This record gives sequence, structure tokens and C-alpha cells, in this order.
Amino acid sequence: MRIYVLSRNKLILSFLFLLTVVGIFTITQSSLTTPSLVRTPGTYYMANTQEKVIALTFDDGPDPIDTPEVLDILKEKKVQATFFVLGKAAQANPYLLKRLIIEGHEIGNHSFNHDYQQRRLIEEIKLTDQEVFASTGTHTYFYRPPGGLISKIQLETVNKNGHIVALWSVDSKDWRNPGVKQIVDNVIKNVFPGAIILLHDGGYQRTQTVKALGPMIDALRDRGYRLTTLSGLKVLDSEIK
Repeated sequence: MRIYVLSRNKLILSFLFLLTVVGIFTITQSSLTTPSLVRTPGTYYMANTQEKVIALTFDDGPDPIDTPEVLDILKEKKVQATFFVLGKAAQANPYLLKRLIIEGHEIGNHSFNHDYQQRRLIEEIKLTDQEVFASTGTHTYFYRPPGGLISKIQLETVNKNGHIVALWSVDSKDWRNPGVKQIVDNVIKNVFPGAIILLHDGGYQRTQTVKALGPMIDALRDRGYRLTTLSGLKVLDSEIK
């Protein structure tokens, strides 16, 4: 067996190298899983109001398993929300789009294929809007880019297409599946008047989101908040952020 003896300088260099590798790995992992900062100029991420009114929004549906459960809870609690649907999911579940409208919810546009690079930006928005219109007779008004990622040029392009880019100001982080209590805490500890809350009803298994939704709504109401759709929230707003 050989025993290697490193000098003090070599030990320091080795330690710094290890920190660099770990740092690069951490940044890479974070960039793959963490939504971008969402307070982007020119987007709608909160309402400019002191009234305790907030909007619940759901991404990545409609899902044939989780969306009906979410809708059942919202119906029981008498809450309307905004659902940012994927075109391919809408195409596969048109009856859920109809239920969304019948029960007073709002449908937003979340692209067709959830392409983070949005290489076919306007085409995907139009395809999704067509699916929504075919099932409900309504058009989408708000657009939420996958991951909240959008460049200045893309933002201008979406605006010219007649959509408002809507992001969020409170992330439930349910996409991490951190546990039911943590999802509720992530919302309750960060909520404020005019906030837009990010949740998911599709994309992956959303059992934790479903279980957290009822307690979350109750906790928000206990704190004096009224819940509405994005359009309902925007009525209270004096300007787009």
C-alpha cells in the first residue's frame, strides 16, 4: 500500500478544486429544476392593490387524474382559478376544458409542447388557442411561458400577438413534491395582496398538490384573502408590471 503525503499548498488547491466542482454541479442542477426569476419587466406577475385579493393559477394540465380532483376541491370551496393549459393535454382531454369553463374558471395558454426554448413560440400559442376555442368557444388571453422563461424579444412578440405574459409572485414549489405541509407553508408564508400563486395540476403526479389545496384555501381565507382568476385580479390593478 502506498501512502501519499501532500504539501499544505497542494491540500489547499485540492480543496478549492473540489469546491469548484461541487459549485458547478449545484448550479447545473439548480438551473435544470428551478423556475427563473419571475418579476420580469413587461410581464404581469402581481396586481398593484392593497386589497387582500389573490389569484390561484395552475400549470401543465389538463390531466385526466389530477385536474378533476383539483376542480372538485375548487367547486366545494367556491373558488375560481386560472388554468394554464398545454395544447397537447387540451387536445387529449377536451371534456376537461369544457368543465373548466362551465364551472367558472379561466383558461390561459401554456404553449403546446412545453418547449422551454419556445422555438415555435407563436405557432404553439396559436395551436393551443385553437384547441381551447374548439372545445369551449373562448380564446386565451394570458400566456405563461414554460418555466417562466422569456426573452425581451419573445415578450414583445407575444404582446404583438395579442396575449399578456402572466408569470407569478408566489411559488408553491409543488413541482418539487416537497410534502403537503411544505406546499401550504410556501404559499402562506409568502402571500401578499395582489399575489399570483403558482400551482400545477399536470405534468407529473400531483397528489401532494391535491392534498394541499383545501388546507391552503382555508388558511388563506382565515387570513382574510379573497381568491379570484387572473382577469378578476387584473381589474384591481392600475398598471401592468
